[in-house]
Amino acid sequence: MAKIALALDVEDLDLAKNILREIKDYKIIVKIGYLLFIKGGVPLIDFVKNLGFEIFLDLKLHDIPNTVYNGVRSASELGIDYLTIHALGGREMLIRAVEGKKNNLKLLAVSILTSHSDDYLDYIGTKYSLDDLVLKLAKTSLECGVDGLVSSALEVKKLKSSINKDFLAVVPGIRLDKTAKDDQNRVATPEEAVKNGADILVIGRPILKSEDKKKTIEFILKEIDKVK
Repeated sequence: MAKIALALDVEDLDLAKNILREIKDYKIIVKIGYLLFIKGGVPLIDFVKNLGFEIFLDLKLHDIPNTVYNGVRSASELGIDYLTIHALGGREMLIRAVEGKKNNLKLLAVSILTSHSDDYLDYIGTKYSLDDLVLKLAKTSLECGVDGLVSSALEVKKLKSSINKDFLAVVPGIRLDKTAKDDQNRVATPEEAVKNGADILVIGRPILKSEDKKKTIEFILKEIDKVK
């Protein structure tokens, strides 16, 4: 069954810890991005690990190959489970990132952010369509040895059918109500994402803004379980 990754995007460390204490009985992944990692650092990672959660450190590393290698190696030493790198960093960077991982760390390559739409293609001046660019970046990342791909739910089905290799499909932009896009352009419900092949659903605001977080998590798990 697909897993939930809670995007713990809150500004206050105490609030973040209280939320995790509240939902500690659920086997979910906790995704920590820039906001909390910069504030909480290694002590926050240790706190989350001690509660029994898997940890997804979302840093989208994108730099020269050796710098990314060192970043991945340092992240591995924290004992985290998942780490994002950016596929746009290029083949050599991807290869060096894979060389830097250890301790069963899963590297996830980000292709095109779910906040981007077709306007982004004009910005970077590519000859590819959005779908073709995502597929090209995905194939290159997997050829270089990454463990999974981060893409929108709208792209997962094509990636799974077009790539002859097993990989973790991580899908952000999950909304219980598709009209509530916030700053995302390519969104889907949990059921739609899993039907398309998602293995990990990254969900933030629908859980964080709910009055009963446990009830919301249970609802999402039931929606996921509908897909056989």
